[in-house]
Amino acid sequence: MKTIKPTNNQYKSFSKYGLTFLFSAIFSLSMSAKISIDLDTLNYDLHTEKYKLEKLLFANLEDSSTENQEINEIEVFELAEEVQWDFDPSKYLPENFNALAGKNDINWNEIELVELEEDIEINFDTKTYLPNGFDPYKGNIKNTVEVFINE
Repeated sequence: MKTIKPTNNQYKSFSKYGLTFLFSAIFSLSMSAKISIDLDTLNYDLHTEKYKLEKLLFANLEDSSTENQEINEIEVFELAEEVQWDFDPSKYLPENFNALAGKNDINWNEIELVELEEDIEINFDTKTYLPNGFDPYKGNIKNTVEVFINE
């Protein structure tokens, strides 16, 4: 039996392929482990947050008495905020300006409404897009369906 000593090139190619396989296996295992941990912790966090919110909402519900209350008993607080202008609008308006001066001067019966007719130009032949035998005044006779209802 003849034994052959491996050359340096064979050592290098084995080490390249071996290291590539080793690192890809480690990488894929670490990724799958990381994903499963994240999903488990995410579900756990959602359940604990849901539990805390339900506890806050319904904590003293059993102890409270259920009484019908009238709507007049409910107090509504309206917050009135002051509007502060950083400028004086009277500087930009004409002298003796009154915003309500001509409010009721318009007689709506005197106003004449005019409808403008638009000329529509179609730059193609519409007959190629309509079914055969189409008449816009009669309808498409070939595709009509008559429905009779007996009462």
